[in-house]
Amino acid sequence: MNQKIRSKDFGYLFVIGGPGGSGSSTIAKMLAEHFNLKRVYGGGIFRKLLEEEGYANNDRAYFQKNEILLKELDKKVDNLLYKEIESPNVLIESKNFAALATKNEIPCTVKIWIEANLHVRTLRAMTKYGFEISFKNIIPYIRMRLDLVKRYNMDYRRYYDIQGINYSDPREYNDIVIDSSYLNEKETYDLILKHIKDGGYIK
Repeated sequence: MNQKIRSKDFGYLFVIGGPGGSGSSTIAKMLAEHFNLKRVYGGGIFRKLLEEEGYANNDRAYFQKNEILLKELDKKVDNLLYKEIESPNVLIESKNFAALATKNEIPCTVKIWIEANLHVRTLRAMTKYGFEISFKNIIPYIRMRLDLVKRYNMDYRRYYDIQGINYSDPREYNDIVIDSSYLNEKETYDLILKHIKDGGYIK
């Protein structure tokens, strides 16, 4: 899928993304450690910019539907990520950078997308925030499920409006797409390493 070959002087450029609760952040950290890459987390940059705008909680900006602010911050994040890829051996963790790299013919070593069904992503989000997975926590489950849907829909609109990205079809922009719904972290990681090796992305 890569239109151009990345110069050997710049080493590797991995791009990894996925919707909330897919496990993409965990896998990104594992890949960065394995290949000795600098991990640049687009979501972390985004949250820092939100805090500078006076939002102590990321969700406030999302669910107050302040989409004008979010679009402006998206552009700032993208510009920062463009600068980061000029460094050698980098892993970009971002929901939309694989699409940007494809559309702008930025040569990448490999672009990876991790997905999972909504139920699994909701359970993972509950675990992340310390909720026990049980029927007594059905209310937090419903709230987190709805929040994930809201975030996905808002991301879809923002990325389409700003960059013309079809967020619903990651196969259009990524080399490797993994459904982690029925895989644990190690199984997902091992499967990605196999695809990287078998696909000839690492020479």
